[in-house]
Amino acid sequence: MTWSHVRGVIFDVDGVLLDARASYHAVAEEAARRAVAEVIGEPCVAPFDREREIPSFKAAGRFNDDWEMARGIALLLHLRQRGASPELQRFLDSARDRGVAGLAGALPSIAPLYPQERISRLCGALYGGRSHCRELFGFEADEALPDAPERGLWEREELLADPAVLEAVAQRFPTALYTGRNPGEAALALLRCELQIPQRLCWVADGRPRKPDPEGLLSLCTELLPSGGEALFVGDTADDRAAAEAARARGAPLVYAHVAGPGETTRALARLLAETGA
Repeated sequence: MTWSHVRGVIFDVDGVLLDARASYHAVAEEAARRAVAEVIGEPCVAPFDREREIPSFKAAGRFNDDWEMARGIALLLHLRQRGASPELQRFLDSARDRGVAGLAGALPSIAPLYPQERISRLCGALYGGRSHCRELFGFEADEALPDAPERGLWEREELLADPAVLEAVAQRFPTALYTGRNPGEAALALLRCELQIPQRLCWVADGRPRKPDPEGLLSLCTELLPSGGEALFVGDTADDRAAAEAARARGAPLVYAHVAGPGETTRALARLLAETGA
């Protein structure tokens, strides 16, 4: 499929613009471990291969929200700590394409021990740290975690796209964000990426429909393409792909680029520049 008719670009953030493995993914595992330790009254030492197993959660769909994924990891680690966990894929299959809600339904005796609110507060304290937790999430880090770090794990995020290529795309095309980050987290991402995107073109987690619901893509395509053409959406998860497919099915002039590792965002953007003659 040619991208020669692309006239605007929609970016996911984590896994596309910024490497979330050392931030959100590390937060999800650490919050899960702390939650399990609280519940069982002992350190959680169950194995978890973050590099291999988090991509499995993402590929399963409905785990785009890392705080919800952290709850799923907590349920998995609880079972592993007790020596009662199934193989990972069987565990994820039990969600029945409903994400953490599906896992909770499959584990009715365990899930109430891990309320989402508690998991989310642990995640916020670890991600924002004492310096940024209130700004990002509305509470002090030590309210959720007495030993919360001063500097949050958000500072570990690194740019995935070549800065020169990203700047060339931003100069050539109107750009937008379609992300599960909240407004404050999205603003941090834009600073780190040195992108200037108007608020109206940032579809974030502020109460509006979330991925894989296509509403964000439909709205952004309308905003980005007043004179026609197509929008390129660059994503990296099963929910990104599902949202793109649903948006296209509803008539959105959209093409989708799926990136699966470091370097692929730059290659996708370089292809866009080449095919549009930029």
